[in-house]
Amino acid sequence: MLENQSFASRQKVISYRTGGIIAPENSIAGIKNARNLGFQNVHFDVRLTADGVPILLANESLDLVTGASGLASELFFDQMNGLDIGSDYGNEYIGEKLPTLYQALSACAELEIRPIIELKPSAGQEGAIAEISVDILERIGKEKPLFPLIASKSALTLTTLMNIAPDVTRGLIWNDKLARDESSHEKLMCHCIFIPQQLITPQLVETLHQKKHSVIATNINDSIEAITVIEHKVDALVTAQIDAIGPYFF
Repeated sequence: MLENQSFASRQKVISYRTGGIIAPENSIAGIKNARNLGFQNVHFDVRLTADGVPILLANESLDLVTGASGLASELFFDQMNGLDIGSDYGNEYIGEKLPTLYQALSACAELEIRPIIELKPSAGQEGAIAEISVDILERIGKEKPLFPLIASKSALTLTTLMNIAPDVTRGLIWNDKLARDESSHEKLMCHCIFIPQQLITPQLVETLHQKKHSVIATNINDSIEAITVIEHKVDALVTAQIDAIGPYFF
């Protein structure tokens, strides 16, 4: 999954939502904080506004991170530009703004970070979010290679990505359908599967490895959980506890 693709190939720990829990999630400050701690693989979530601007945001509702009301997919970017997402993380982050994907990728290129991008389309945006994100990646990548890994739960998003940018590394977010039918993801031809740590078993990892998929453990909340999934032979893990689980934990 990470081998032979970038300067980040030696690292198997990914910082969750940019700065984990110690800096504003999905923020430029979080990206910088993760890099200061040595992380070169940084995850963040992307959603589209009503006017098609990709922004870093985990949940569709703005009130969970900004105190503002409304859904990202129903608001124009100008209505969100300037919202403060940092106040809850301490005085040093007051005024931290909701970033666009362009701003986040520019920061990644400057800091030599490999972006792990989770696309979260609202209904009707499944194809557009892949197309717009790839266009931005290609523009920034002309200056400096980014080697992105793009993941999603949406089969349509991943299919669009496969068709328009087949060389981009793709990741599938594990879901209940996959748990019932492990073969249902095969047509998406994804390189890796993101699986919550509580669902990972040695047998599942072995099965996915036999099918040439890398396995990335998510929801890693402490070092014991990290050690457990490492013993199950996962290829990488995603953690918000980046102050306790460093980039070279394994």
